[in-house]
Amino acid sequence: DGHTNSEGFLYVEEQQHCRLDSLKRKGSSLRFLFSRSFDTCDARDYVIEEGTVHVIYASGAGPLKRADGLRITRAPHKGFQRTTILKIITEDTGLADDVKTLKFTNNKVQVPARDTTYWCKIFRFPPEFRRKQHVVQYEAVVTPGNEGVVHHMELFHCEVGVHEVLPDWNDDCKSPTKPVVLEKCKNVIAAWAMGAPPLRYPKQAGLPVGGQDYSSYVMLEVHFNNPDTRSDLVDSSGVQIYYTDQLRDHDIGILEVGLEYTDKMAVPPGQDAFDLTGYCISECTRASLPPSGIVVVAAQLHTHLAGVTVWVEHSRGGRSLGEIGRDNHYSTHFQEIRRLARPVSIQP
Repeated sequence: DGHTNSEGFLYVEEQQHCRLDSLKRKGSSLRFLFSRSFDTCDARDYVIEEGTVHVIYASGAGPLKRADGLRITRAPHKGFQRTTILKIITEDTGLADDVKTLKFTNNKVQVPARDTTYWCKIFRFPPEFRRKQHVVQYEAVVTPGNEGVVHHMELFHCEVGVHEVLPDWNDDCKSPTKPVVLEKCKNVIAAWAMGAPPLRYPKQAGLPVGGQDYSSYVMLEVHFNNPDTRSDLVDSSGVQIYYTDQLRDHDIGILEVGLEYTDKMAVPPGQDAFDLTGYCISECTRASLPPSGIVVVAAQLHTHLAGVTVWVEHSRGGRSLGEIGRDNHYSTHFQEIRRLARPVSIQP
């Protein structure tokens, strides 16, 4: 139990709150288990809470005789990993035998040698989707070696007439030649961002896709983050969905709330901190939610690079009912859809 200063020197604290429970070495790896209170009430100790945790690590060769005064910034092996320490343990078991899979992936796309690219590709559901199906899980399929380049991906349904034919587009999403009709491909089926694990829905619900009046067109959008402007990257990443024709009791939907991407969000210069707040007011919920309301089972928080803390608060009748999601150490490079510990009922 210790702390570091701004120069990376480690200082062991007199009062120890960590307890080493086990230590095992196997080959070149070392595995240890420790326990500690989530909040020790010590101002120097990190509060272990829900949301993103930036884990910093350092290691060196040989036995460590003394930790106090060690400069970890000079360790031969060091780095950090974004993760969540407090995780929601669900009771979901394995997938049923009737569940099938379907992939929507790029096909050897030459990643442009520029910082940011959004790549769009049109697909069609197979004929069996003329009957309603339920998506019960989805996950990312990332080309090995491109884990640091594929920032996030989304699979959209195209809200067009069931008999309307869309162009076979496979190009830059922001190209001036992109057909205008593809702007109708905005209804999210799956959303994944760097670091996120597969998302499995509760056993009582699935995301509805397909049906007699449902267009078969979908669009994959992949955001490539290429700050080194490499020209040698080829990518075949995408999304894999798990679906079944054995419909579950409830339909899953995706509700987006927050702020629009407009100049109203501009942060004035010279600010040490700046709050931006969006509201989904009762006039909107009454117009969009069913009379019985909805039940929220998972949430994803999102900002761009300037965002460091983000949360969603639920209110009814002028009274706060608590937060649906919070991340005090948010990073745009680690965006997960996180299952909630308890479902939240939202009324219109």
